[in-house]
Amino acid sequence: MKWHAVVCSVLIAVSLLTVAACAIPITVYGEGKASVPADVAIIIVSVESSQADGALAQAETEERMNDVIAAVKDAGVADEEIVPGQSSGISSFQSESRICRKVNNSTVCENSTQKASSLQMSTTLRLKGTDQSRIDRVLDAASSVGADAELAGYGLSNSTQAAKEARQNAVVNARENAEEMVDAYGGRLGDLLEVSDYGYPLAQTDYSQGSTAVVVAAYVVATYDMKI
Repeated sequence: MKWHAVVCSVLIAVSLLTVAACAIPITVYGEGKASVPADVAIIIVSVESSQADGALAQAETEERMNDVIAAVKDAGVADEEIVPGQSSGISSFQSESRICRKVNNSTVCENSTQKASSLQMSTTLRLKGTDQSRIDRVLDAASSVGADAELAGYGLSNSTQAAKEARQNAVVNARENAEEMVDAYGGRLGDLLEVSDYGYPLAQTDYSQGSTAVVVAAYVVATYDMKI
């Protein structure tokens, strides 16, 4: 009986080692999306100055932006709908030309270079709601004081729930991808060993639906055991 028990223990240990040796970890990626109605309209307004002097250009763009902010506020934009901070940048233009003429039977050529630059300043507005008449009213108000204004897209005031749904769909997609991979190898899908986000959920306007929907996309990476 003693030797029989020892033999059984050895067989069980060998069996466990064999099973362990046949479990291979595989890593897959998953993508999930959630489409929800937008509740924020994003407008970008910008002004510029072509003053050659940097200090004058800065003062002029600030003054113009102040006029824009005052105009959109008169159109009903609240302080909390104006994103704090402003972005600015300098754009440059340069052209070169070559002019040739005859002087005393000789050809004389002159090179001419023209340079121009402008300072641009932009501010983002996040309007509550997606009412088109209000959006148009704000765009018109900004344009009336010389600003370039455009509807940049739509967003969400709180994307937590949509991101959660997208992440859940990504996990499901990862398992589906793992099952396809295991099936291709003729194996069997085992336990989920690890799962984590692959980047942060992204919210983008879904123009394909012709509406103000927002699609939140999430990505995960998951590791499973593959039994063979």
